[in-house]
Amino acid sequence: MKKLLLLIFAASLLSPPASAAPKAVAVKKLDIVASAVNAEGLVATGKTLVTYLNTGSTNSNIALTGLDVTGVQQWVRTIDSGVDEIATAATVDAAGNIWLAGSSAAVTVAESATAAIAAENPDGVVAEELPKVRSDMNQITIWKLSPLGEPLATYLSPQTSPALVSAISVNSSGISLVGVLADRPFLISSTPTGVFAKPLFIGTNKSALNAVVRSPDGSVKLFGESSENLGGKKLAGTRDGILVKVSKAGAITSVVRSSAIKAQRSWLAADSTLTLTGYVKSGKVIESAFTKFNSSFAPTWTMRIPS
Repeated sequence: MKKLLLLIFAASLLSPPASAAPKAVAVKKLDIVASAVNAEGLVATGKTLVTYLNTGSTNSNIALTGLDVTGVQQWVRTIDSGVDEIATAATVDAAGNIWLAGSSAAVTVAESATAAIAAENPDGVVAEELPKVRSDMNQITIWKLSPLGEPLATYLSPQTSPALVSAISVNSSGISLVGVLADRPFLISSTPTGVFAKPLFIGTNKSALNAVVRSPDGSVKLFGESSENLGGKKLAGTRDGILVKVSKAGAITSVVRSSAIKAQRSWLAADSTLTLTGYVKSGKVIESAFTKFNSSFAPTWTMRIPS
């Protein structure tokens, strides 16, 4: 559903907002550039489309492919540090660098060798070779890559349990990630060079953060859904779409939620202009929602499409 929303959103850029006066709009047919059945995510840097895929072998690795606008493969890269690692979110910065976010396992420190003592084995029993124990992916990990997929930097933030990163936002003031950690929605930010702050937890497992937009001043805007009271704002529907502001210091300064009674709403994606995509379910009616907000989280236009 998320991929469908992104496709519709791309088409909506060619259409006027719902509050604007109707006028003739040139519509361009959408063509399939290439088939990437196994790709788990896609970003565009310049005229290159970059897909990423988590692969499994001895260790889980990350495979990236760069395609031109005609679908011709330009390059292939693999992130393999020798430990398990996965990417679950991606973005591109103003310079065209590719940023991946996900999780990785810590490098296992080899045990010091001890003197081997031969055991008596009169029956000639061959001991079964046990597989090596794989470490949990308890490190929140950010990979910075050039527009050609070449590794530039890796930033790590060790946690006590694995995190599932759902979105990443990068600008000159730093990096921000949202996702799930210890069964709770969280935000974590870092400096441009990977110095991390502590995670900020928002709500319980009755809430989810799906998108993040970082402002030039270091404050952060979060978007998602919640079926619990949050930030002093009570639940209106069965599940509300939520918009949350967090200051540079890590304090929640504003919570705005949808007000549709008995409805289910969620914001799934957002861009730097605060144009959001999501869905609304009221009774048996399901609609894809597109809304442009101002910096105060007041809607300036909205559009809904039956789904």
